[in-house]
Amino acid sequence: MANKTYLPMTPEVREELRYAMNTQFRYKLYNDTVFPFLPSLGVTHIIQGFEAQEEMGFVGVLHLWYENTSGELSYQTKDKHFLAGYWKHEWYDKPEDAIRLAIHIQKSRPYDEDKLIEIAIEHAKKIAIKYAEKIKAELESKDIILN
Repeated sequence: MANKTYLPMTPEVREELRYAMNTQFRYKLYNDTVFPFLPSLGVTHIIQGFEAQEEMGFVGVLHLWYENTSGELSYQTKDKHFLAGYWKHEWYDKPEDAIRLAIHIQKSRPYDEDKLIEIAIEHAKKIAIKYAEKIKAELESKDIILN
């Protein structure tokens, strides 16, 4: 990547950009159909970096995290929608700080995400092989010659 020279951003401009980007990012997130289910799926941290136009430069890294201090469960029915927790936020000035945060979040989980991903990949491979063998057997039973 070529070296970029950014014009310095004043703290006021940075805060204004961060407010706008936080608002826009949350708006898109809140309108996503999976949003109400994120905490129940184990997604309680979202980390996203932002960069403004080239002349403005790096704005920061937004960290959103879900916090439920009430102890109640969120629910959604046809007529009611109750969200027990809140999505809080903070900004990081350096990408390195966000990387350290992500590593800390991953290590603090009670399970090993890498092993879960490895297990899921192995399971998907087994299913794909089984499906391919089934198709091959069907084609062979119809006396179709494959080149």
